[in-house]
Amino acid sequence: MNKFYIFLFYFVLSFFSCMGFFYKLTPNQKNDFFLLNDVKRTYLVHYPKNWNGLPIPMLVALHGRFGTGISMMKQTKLNELADAKGFIVIFPDGYKRSWADGRGSSPADENSINDVVFIESIVKRMVAEGSVNPSSVFLVGHSNGGFMAQRLAVEKPELWKGVMSVAAQLSVFLLKSKHKYKTIPVSMGIMAGTADPLVPYSGGYVRDGKEILSVTDSILRWKEWSGCNDSVQKNTKEFQEENDVIKIDFERFDSCEENKVVELIRLNGLGHSWPGETPMIPFINQGKTTKVIDGSMLVWEFMESIK
Repeated sequence: MNKFYIFLFYFVLSFFSCMGFFYKLTPNQKNDFFLLNDVKRTYLVHYPKNWNGLPIPMLVALHGRFGTGISMMKQTKLNELADAKGFIVIFPDGYKRSWADGRGSSPADENSINDVVFIESIVKRMVAEGSVNPSSVFLVGHSNGGFMAQRLAVEKPELWKGVMSVAAQLSVFLLKSKHKYKTIPVSMGIMAGTADPLVPYSGGYVRDGKEILSVTDSILRWKEWSGCNDSVQKNTKEFQEENDVIKIDFERFDSCEENKVVELIRLNGLGHSWPGETPMIPFINQGKTTKVIDGSMLVWEFMESIK
């Protein structure tokens, strides 16, 4: 990377940092924080408009590498979906724009940050506040946040009614560490683009991390861990985008232990970006993007489908 692109990279990061710094909270939002091992960890809470104060579902949304809670909100518009559907959404901030997903190369991993405890603490605080139905807590993550979401599903499965990983699959680190944790079935979804240039659909190595499984192998592992049988429901949806047709394949295992489900949402021909978003770091090749698919709605439809 030459000096111009290095400058441009940090300029873009600084720009979006300023966007977050100057973001004005709405009346139904608040910032909060924890001090964990003398490190201040921050997060934004978005309560749905017209909420009556009774316990409701909650979704925790983890941004990707170089993101923030506010950038995740702007990318996904999950706050707007929360208003429409009536759930709370939490946008945490990673340590130095990263999560300790276990692969070893993020600032959070390198500094031994305990993001499992951080996210668990947010959930427990919100439940104790009386805002959240503890049996309806969901988790979604994108990219580095998707790897982190799967780590949380392995290490703290009891917290989640459903988990979705977008543009991320199982890491070899997580596969090797799974035996340390009790096996509790988890409803897990993976949404992935088949032409992702950053996190290869077929597995291998990621630029900012270690070895990962393929999406197919990751789904089969979650199927095994959640005690699903081989019965799979398949469906395909087509979306027209100018002169192109984008196909999404759904493969769902819904005969699992404790009424759990495991689902693959295959985004044929698409890349690394959250479906429907405008990439926020445009000079990094993230593959084909689309405006005709609402990734946030796909996430929430998966969550709502869980019994």
